[in-house]
Amino acid sequence: MSLELLKQAFKVSNLLGEDTIDNVIENDIIVPDVKPDIAKILLLDGDVFVTGCDTGTDRAVVSGCLLVKILYISEDENRSVKSITTNIPFSYTLDIPGVRSGVKSRAKGTIEHIDYTLLNERKVNIKAIISINCKVTDEIEREISSGITGIDDIQVLKDDIDINTYLGSNKVNFILKEDMELPSTKPSVAEILRNDLKISGKDFKITDGNVVVKGDINIATLYIADDETRSMQYMENELTFTQFIELEDVKEDTSVNVDFDLIDYKIEPFEDSDGENRNLRAEATINIYVTGLCKRSYEVLSDAYSPIIRINLEKQQFSIDETVSENRSQLIVKDTLNFEDFNPEVREIFNVISRCSVSETHLEDEKLNIEGSVLNNVIYLSNDEEQPVFCHSKEIPFKHVVEIKGLKNDMKVDTNVEIEHCNYSMLSSDQVEIRCAIGINARVETNKVIPIINKATEGIIDEKKLLSMPSVIIYIVQPGDSLWKIAKKYSTTVENLLMVNNLNDKDVLMPGQQLLILKRAM
Repeated sequence: MSLELLKQAFKVSNLLGEDTIDNVIENDIIVPDVKPDIAKILLLDGDVFVTGCDTGTDRAVVSGCLLVKILYISEDENRSVKSITTNIPFSYTLDIPGVRSGVKSRAKGTIEHIDYTLLNERKVNIKAIISINCKVTDEIEREISSGITGIDDIQVLKDDIDINTYLGSNKVNFILKEDMELPSTKPSVAEILRNDLKISGKDFKITDGNVVVKGDINIATLYIADDETRSMQYMENELTFTQFIELEDVKEDTSVNVDFDLIDYKIEPFEDSDGENRNLRAEATINIYVTGLCKRSYEVLSDAYSPIIRINLEKQQFSIDETVSENRSQLIVKDTLNFEDFNPEVREIFNVISRCSVSETHLEDEKLNIEGSVLNNVIYLSNDEEQPVFCHSKEIPFKHVVEIKGLKNDMKVDTNVEIEHCNYSMLSSDQVEIRCAIGINARVETNKVIPIINKATEGIIDEKKLLSMPSVIIYIVQPGDSLWKIAKKYSTTVENLLMVNNLNDKDVLMPGQQLLILKRAM
């Protein structure tokens, strides 16, 4: 009977490649015919939606759109506030060596900077720098040898190793639709100026075969009221969603990573039974990505020999991406705005729109250092009759340190920073405090090398060498020796060494110690 390795199979998910590019989007936006001319732009911002990511040979193609939102003062006689919302599509190719068609990829986009030039009252030139990050992973099935069979008298040495095995991933794309009623204290809607959506309250729980994902969509709406003064109104709504995502073999001890992407939305008013626009119809498209890992212990064959035949072992090694730790923390960023610095003065704040950006991350002494800023755009009602609405921008810098035990400079840290909540409060008649809660998720990964035996064959034993060995050997233990090494060298067994020398398997060999080795009968 020939030698045969006993093998166990498992899956891993390795990062094939990653790339980040910064691109400039420049576009002229024409004021629609139904909108009045622009006198002054109050606020320009937007969102990046990534709708597709396809891979090919050594490349990934990321597609999506930049949603541009403009709030402006019109040149009509009432100096009314108007808005323009438009989509600018994009498609970029990222060069990632080693990537091939069919592997899994994920891409995210952020706005690094956005600015405008008012060319005339009907045309705005916008320039935006957007950052696109793409990661490509490969699902690989690996095998490890756990034992060997084929002859009776065979000695094996095994090691226990822990491996983060890959259970799989799943992506769910769903559309959340819901109707919302205006509060009784709010007037009807004549025109929506802008909507801002954000996913919060992210949570999940694991049931056998499913990951139950929950979250909230916060909707902030600024609109012109259908009243005598055409007043500006602001309100907030919250929609809750729950999704069951199948993930085979997922259990309570599974390490699950859940990622959310808002890729499109639309909020429109519609009439109630009295014919008034007192309802809003919300439609949001959300992508949810779920991956599962489970740490499992394996017995790995590290060496084998036989006292009666020669065994040739072929060894190799492979590497896997292993998650060292996951850290979640929250940072509160706050600052005080003085109304006396505003021009004109504030009469009422409608909303604070915040956007977070990270300028630098670096590792040092088991710490992840993060630096960035939060840009806050304060939309407010002023005492100026000629321009009743203004926008004031305030940037708040922040620094944050995440302590991660065991973190080394050669490890990879995947950091996700996002604003979870933002609010403001009046401290006095001329001061307002802005508070932003920033959620920081840091996942630390390292490259783990696993040596394995992938082939075993029989060889010819050197009988002359065995016959020339003395019947009794007194061996002096050398530094680095083990019972296994000594037994293999002299074609005996660990059990025989223990028995002859009156030892047990817990005894520690000391350099200079004498061992008695008896030659085995041929």
